[in-house]
Amino acid sequence: MPPPDRRGDAPRAFDAHADDFIRDCASRFEAGGAIAALDVERLTDLAGRLARDLAAWTRALETLDLAKARRLAPDIAGRLLVESVFDEALTPAGTRILAAALDLALSGPAVSRD
Repeated sequence: MPPPDRRGDAPRAFDAHADDFIRDCASRFEAGGAIAALDVERLTDLAGRLARDLAAWTRALETLDLAKARRLAPDIAGRLLVESVFDEALTPAGTRILAAALDLALSGPAVSRD
């Protein structure tokens, strides 16, 4: 039996986290849904910038010879970056959205909520 196709997992995770956040904010705050949707866009933009930075770090490390222990895996580095830096600055929902958007940004085309 072939392994399951996991290509849709990252977009589904992003959509689920974003939709949950927007719904929760809409139910708790006046104009919360609209403000939350803007936050989702901003987190998505941040994830894109982080993915570009991770790619640059990977290229920079690839130029090293004796100082490099191993290849930098952008997905692992991204997960560690979100957990160690942004987890302290964001709400749990914001952290989940950023992590899911970063997974998408590292795996292919840009994330869009259109």
